[in-house]
Order: sequence, then C-alpha cells, then structure tokens
Amino acid sequence: MTIAAAQASQFYEQVSREAKVFTFTENQCFLVFVVDEKEVVPFWSSRSRVERIQKEHLKYRKYAIDEISLTDFLKKTLVQLEEESIHVGVNWSGKRLTGYDVSVEDLRQNLAYRRSNRRRK
Repeated sequence: MTIAAAQASQFYEQVSREAKVFTFTENQCFLVFVVDEKEVVPFWSSRSRVERIQKEHLKYRKYAIDEISLTDFLKKTLVQLEEESIHVGVNWSGKRLTGYDVSVEDLRQNLAYRRSNRRRK
C-alpha cells in the first residue's frame, strides 16, 4: 500500500469514527489548490495532522484551522464543493503535501462504505 493510500484509508476510518474534519481557512474561505488542472480543497482527519502541516511548512502558519462536523461536511461543505466542481484532498502529507484528491461523489461513497462497515461491527 502506498503512503497516499494509507493516509486516505486513515482519513475515512478516523472521520467515520470521530465525525469531524479539519482544513485551513483564510478569512473564513477554504484554501484551494490547483492539482493536475483541477481545483482541490484539502481536508484532514485530525487537528494534530493540520498542526503538523503548520509546523513543517511555515507558510501555512498564517492560516486558521477550521473544524467541521461530519454532518455539516456532508450536508453543506461537500454540496458547495460539488456545485463548484472542486475535488477533495484527503490527509495530504509529506514535504510536498501529496496524497489523494477525489471527487465529492467518490468521497461520499467511500465514507458511506466505511460508516456502514462500522455500524455492522
């Protein structure tokens, strides 16, 4: 399994369990990155992951860390991102902040699958 795959798997597991996501904001707006000609907003599964990004990448220290409940993420944030055709980065990490970026629909399906598996246990 690649590092990106492991980070994505951890994202879905942790978000399903703890019911919140984290991202950077500036003036209450999400940071939008361009990756392979598509716009992407990254989200992380824990505050400590985002704080680590700020520690390792000085340019991100100026941004606020925003916590979003899973309910708001699913019902508001993802709707907005989907309307604007923006993809979602999941648990980006490393020196170059790399990882998977997925469509909103794929993210919803992956979370739904993980959440349904958690309920069966």
